[in-house]
Amino acid sequence: MQLKKLDNSFYTENSHLKEALDNHNGNWTQGKVRGYGIVLITINSLSFAIPLRTNIKHKAAYITVKSNQGHIEGKGLDFTKALLIAEQKYISNLPFKISSAEHQKLANKEHYITKKFEKYVEKYIDAIKKNDANILGNTNYRFSTLCNYHAELGLL
Repeated sequence: MQLKKLDNSFYTENSHLKEALDNHNGNWTQGKVRGYGIVLITINSLSFAIPLRTNIKHKAAYITVKSNQGHIEGKGLDFTKALLIAEQKYISNLPFKISSAEHQKLANKEHYITKKFEKYVEKYIDAIKKNDANILGNTNYRFSTLCNYHAELGLL
């Protein structure tokens, strides 16, 4: 599993995204576009960039380092902030550094992480089709970036 960063062109060309990290009302926060580390996952011919984040507070994630704070799950891949990567040019060749233990944990669980993310997306699609307010309103989906990709997910 490769860790990459998003190229600056992604931020420039995708200012319309809702719920994306560091994007507030169509404006990327100046000084905060810090190049999140991402892992690329492909499901149903769609490539998603899943960002590594600290202080994840929900279960829609793969946690690599658990937190000892009760309200925080820990550090890991945050499925709620997944971004669809339409063009390879959006992936920077610059490496993203994390501890070797964390990197190994990601590499050893590549298949598991892919399946878990696939289930996350399938549950979102099903909830949209059923207009399930309970699922769409919970913390795993309320602020999900998947709202940007209804056409690609076959929801239009």
